[in-house]
Amino acid sequence: MDKAASSPGIRKAEARTASAPRLRRNLFAMIAWQIGNYLVPLATFPYLTRVLGPTGFGVLGYASAIAVYGVLWTEWGFNLSGPRAIIECRGDKAAINDFIWSVIFAKVLLCFVSLIALAVAMHFDRHAAAALPVVLMSWIAVVSNVFTLNWVLQGLERFSLFATVSLAGRFATLPLIFVFVKSADDIAVAAAIQASAPCLTAVFSLLMVRRLGLLGQPGRAWRAAARRLAQGADMFVSTISVSLFGVTNTVLLAALSGPYQVGIYAAADRIKTVGNMVPAQINTVLYPRVTALMLDKPRSAAKLTALGFAATLVITGLGVLVFTALSGYVTGVILGSGFGAAAPVLTLLCLATVFGNLAYLLGLQVLVPFANGKLRSMVMLVAGVLNIGLSFALIPRFGARGAAWAFLIAEVAILAVFVTVILGSRRMRTHFTQLLRI
Repeated sequence: MDKAASSPGIRKAEARTASAPRLRRNLFAMIAWQIGNYLVPLATFPYLTRVLGPTGFGVLGYASAIAVYGVLWTEWGFNLSGPRAIIECRGDKAAINDFIWSVIFAKVLLCFVSLIALAVAMHFDRHAAAALPVVLMSWIAVVSNVFTLNWVLQGLERFSLFATVSLAGRFATLPLIFVFVKSADDIAVAAAIQASAPCLTAVFSLLMVRRLGLLGQPGRAWRAAARRLAQGADMFVSTISVSLFGVTNTVLLAALSGPYQVGIYAAADRIKTVGNMVPAQINTVLYPRVTALMLDKPRSAAKLTALGFAATLVITGLGVLVFTALSGYVTGVILGSGFGAAAPVLTLLCLATVFGNLAYLLGLQVLVPFANGKLRSMVMLVAGVLNIGLSFALIPRFGARGAAWAFLIAEVAILAVFVTVILGSRRMRTHFTQLLRI
């Protein structure tokens, strides 16, 4: 009787029964994480815009954008490919330990390359050179990313731990902004405080994963670093393609329009991100569950993807309506009198989230499981190039609004191509039409 109760079939049945409550807990944890994740910037954001002003805030936004390039480079898509690998290794602590260390070694190599690239940028880019202290302080986040293991907790579906680890670092640094940033001369101090949050998160995540018994001695895991880079290449292309949108637009604004337009765009983008925190977490929570279900219950995976699509569309759409109607009021109250030009930029960026959220969900939960990861990456890369081309054409004339229009058009193009590919594939159509069969 005891043996029967512990059989694989019984355990799978119990896991299926518990999957719905687990998803609800995970979604709640990630929403709580996202709220807390942006509660700190929301608490300091109006203070910084007023103390630093549009130009000073633009310099801070520019330096942060440069650091984001470094983070994306060292991330190499491991935040997406890593959880999937952890799912496949569940139950094998030795394999998980080797995988974690091989990823860390790969990130160390990438970090060295990023430092060389930063030195070259400092030499040739006058904007980066002028903001050198601010850029260097922001670069702390790049080094921290090498040792951040939140992707391991995500693969284990330990989202409560994920949220706790991530929020601890942010809340610990919250008071420092108000204590040490007093004028527009304190931009580098603000950058250092903001970058210290991911540093603490990295330390907490390492301790948490070690406490779970999944992080031991590295052994010879460094030998697999090159293999990890090859395995994560597709995800890296798609991830870096995303940077060809918001991050690159910030850099192009600095080059073509100056720090004031950067401040307008960065401020509107920050508000947009806060408003998008709930729909953004739907895909984060569903991704590992859909990946696991695709292995033995494709119909359940299709159902979960369809529900996620509907929820994302409804929640994002409502958010766009609210922010569009109140954009002038929101920017005036949160940012201050010097940011009136941010209202139309906010409207365009919020509209872009509708297409971006849906495209991200379809790409990750439909195209990737059906072995179309390379196609997804190439589409996003081409759309990123489209965004850059449009930005060069629109920014000199329209400034931050031109960058927002370029971003919106590129997101629309990605979703249109993804939908066309899915509808044109018999296998992917069948994956969803099976839901119509009783």
